[in-house]
Amino acid sequence: MDPYEYYTILECSKTASVEEIRRAYHKLALQFHPDKIINGEVSTEKFQQIEEAWRILKDSESKAEYDAECRQAELERENILVYSRITSKELNVTEDKEFMTYQCRCGSNYVVHKEDLEEKNNELHIPCQECTFVIIIET
Repeated sequence: MDPYEYYTILECSKTASVEEIRRAYHKLALQFHPDKIINGEVSTEKFQQIEEAWRILKDSESKAEYDAECRQAELERENILVYSRITSKELNVTEDKEFMTYQCRCGSNYVVHKEDLEEKNNELHIPCQECTFVIIIET
């Protein structure tokens, strides 16, 4: 199953703006409205899928949550074990102030160079120094 199924249902890309999603929704809602008969059948199920996708993707907060869940599903499908999703504010500064760390549940640390955190609106995947877990740092 496609982790970004709602985008597929609305026939738009996962990078589509809210306006593009709205236009796609309106087009499909008109096309598959239950009052219309397509090939001799009422399209209630397809219309319900379109409505559900729109309900999630029209709101920026629920869209962001859905996108995060989809990214997690992609990582899990690739067998990447994600320990935590954090922000750079949750990291600890090392004594030399050049690196930032975050403690893993195995007792070891995730280490990231401070320069890597400067790019905004990015996701960094940092592996643990000892085990197979990864953290995702949202900048």
